[in-house]
Amino acid sequence: MFRTPASWQRLSRTGVVLLLVRGAPLAAQGGAGGSTPEDSVRAVELARAQALLRADTVALSRMVADEFVEISRLGQLRTKADNIRDIGSGQLRLTSVKYDSLTVRIYGDVAVLSGIADNTGTFRGFPFSGKIRYLRVFVRRDGRWQAVAMQQTALQ
Repeated sequence: MFRTPASWQRLSRTGVVLLLVRGAPLAAQGGAGGSTPEDSVRAVELARAQALLRADTVALSRMVADEFVEISRLGQLRTKADNIRDIGSGQLRLTSVKYDSLTVRIYGDVAVLSGIADNTGTFRGFPFSGKIRYLRVFVRRDGRWQAVAMQQTALQ
């Protein structure tokens, strides 16, 4: 079927184009896309920031596992349902999300991301701003990364 070098060359070019077209969305969702697993986790975190700014609860729901639990900067225990409800209703509204010093460690199908976030917005009508140091734990399921836990600590 592909006996000539020209046939192989056409097949290779077609495969590269298909990978580029189909792989770009996968990279943002934590798929292979030719990047390292660390890059895939960072891409999910950056996509999460954009979804937060747009209050896109559909995208956020895909990025967060049902069993997700968060310990907020105030020491409150929050679930995926709490976060999605507050974002969807406008009770939690982010106007700026900036990340710094993101590091990712991979342990098989588990990834631990740590960094500093500088967020501004309102929560239940009260404005907030400031930096937090945070840790988010991801699990790879069906080829994509989902957050399962998060811990925040306010920075002075």
